[in-house]
Amino acid sequence: MSIDPAKVPAFPVYTLQISEDRDAITLDGAQVPVLDEEDVIEAGKRAVITKLATHHLGAVRVRALDASTDSSWDMIISTDGEVFDLSTQHAAEQAKIERSQRTKKRLFIAGASIMGVLVLGGVTTAVMVANQPAATIPAYTPQGVGATLPAAPPPQHSATAAWSHPTRAGATVNLISPDRVLTADPEGTVTARTPATGQPVWRGDKAPENLASMHQGTWAGTEVYAAAERNELRLWPVTMPYDTPSVAPTSIGLEPGQTARTDTHTPYIDLGDWYIRVPDAAGTLHEVMIPPGSTVLDVAADGTITTISATTIYTLDNTGTILNEQHFSAPEGATKYPARVWLLDDTHALLAWDDTERVMGVLDTTTGAMLFSGAPRTIPTATEPLLVDRDAKTAALGAVGIRYGANSELVDLPSADLSAIHGNLIYANTNNGPATLNLESPEAEPQSWANYRAEDPAPVLVTDDAVYVVATQLENTTVYRSNKTNPSTRQ
Repeated sequence: MSIDPAKVPAFPVYTLQISEDRDAITLDGAQVPVLDEEDVIEAGKRAVITKLATHHLGAVRVRALDASTDSSWDMIISTDGEVFDLSTQHAAEQAKIERSQRTKKRLFIAGASIMGVLVLGGVTTAVMVANQPAATIPAYTPQGVGATLPAAPPPQHSATAAWSHPTRAGATVNLISPDRVLTADPEGTVTARTPATGQPVWRGDKAPENLASMHQGTWAGTEVYAAAERNELRLWPVTMPYDTPSVAPTSIGLEPGQTARTDTHTPYIDLGDWYIRVPDAAGTLHEVMIPPGSTVLDVAADGTITTISATTIYTLDNTGTILNEQHFSAPEGATKYPARVWLLDDTHALLAWDDTERVMGVLDTTTGAMLFSGAPRTIPTATEPLLVDRDAKTAALGAVGIRYGANSELVDLPSADLSAIHGNLIYANTNNGPATLNLESPEAEPQSWANYRAEDPAPVLVTDDAVYVVATQLENTTVYRSNKTNPSTRQ
């Protein structure tokens, strides 16, 4: 067959990875056998053709990563062994066409955005993330169906996978929206998948080390995924061009002493000394002074900024002009503005004070009322992951469990590596193996389940109908979805 790139869907994208000494190659994380005197690239091509036949595909896009030269290239391989090199076009006219397509579909508006890292300093630069036409989603056969989970799943969940995919060692999973679950690919990109089938619907370059740090928000009117990673703020458009294998993020450099926050409705940069940097409607970042002695609660999609001091909640416009001041009563023992703030959902924030006494409480951001407060054993650090079940109004952070719906309460948790939350059950890795902690229990002691081993991992995500487990076997790390056997019940 003659390959027509326009007729080959953007997904799936197979990944071949060549070792540094060029004596081994993997396909989507699985080792490929190399015959005597066979070139590793030919072995990889043979493995791709075999996988194509298994998935009943005529041709597929392939990304090759060569560790020996620290290079990569894209190609299309068909079932009859034909290879179309997407990196080097064979005709000047074809190159001209594709350059035109890349210009039209590029992710950053020409003249208004910058590829790579933007070190802004005091310069006002428009940072725009362009809206993109949605990717065409081809027919998909779930991969890894029926694979045996290499760890005992929690009760009422299948021991075999609904689907499974190679993932990066140490990775987690992030249900960033009801219809998209994020997984990390072995080569360092992030893929959004349909939860029920694992079908890829979006792919982004430069995945953060911790997928849980990615949040969905708005930047200058565009829906984005955002993550703060090392010394930069990364922004990916939520939609993806149909002819692009993956989306490159807009990266905004952070100078020493600056931090970025992405759990707000619009990401922003904290400069210190009561100054933050936010985008305006045109995407231009500018500095805004917030009321001294306050900390940011949220930056809304329309640019409105909300901050909180020891006694007052301020509403500011995008220039820093105070639009409204609302008094609130801080918990007893809290004498300054909150030291840390976490957004639980659109209308609730978790606040922590750590000055003369340790105090935490939940604020209703619509009314300015403190729903409840308490004195936890310890105050969580800013780097500990926040786990939230918004439907159940429960959360866990460090050694603190939070119920902020009916029967609101702070619950001290035993030392454990928290991994997921669903309803009142927190899932964790302990020295004795995976376990659950019940927020309704006065002691919240770890409870293990049947058939577990001490080295089994706890689920990294739990939903009404499934759990997601990430496990490593023989140096290969895989994410498995295990369906709930009785999805009508909620644990």
